[in-house]
Amino acid sequence: MDWTILAPWRDLSLIYLLIFPMVVTLAIAVGLFYAVRGIRFLNRWIKTPLLYAQVWALRIQHSTTRTSNAIAEVPIRLHSNGEQTRVVLRGVIDYLQNK
Repeated sequence: MDWTILAPWRDLSLIYLLIFPMVVTLAIAVGLFYAVRGIRFLNRWIKTPLLYAQVWALRIQHSTTRTSNAIAEVPIRLHSNGEQTRVVLRGVIDYLQNK
């Protein structure tokens, strides 16, 4: 059998078999291109609202920290003043007793 008779059909089948992977690859590449463009557009569009949200979150954090410090300061200051008073009274009593 002469193989040269089947050569054009072989070439045509190779072209046919290569077209499908090329089309799929091209479709994926186009999809990724538009996905990247969409993500970049989304990043530009959402940057300002996220910045405002971050500023508000920092404001809330600052006020919460300030409030919790003010609340925690009360018992600490009471204990500190009590200890100072106790030490001063002990010193005065020891002085009066000539110790």
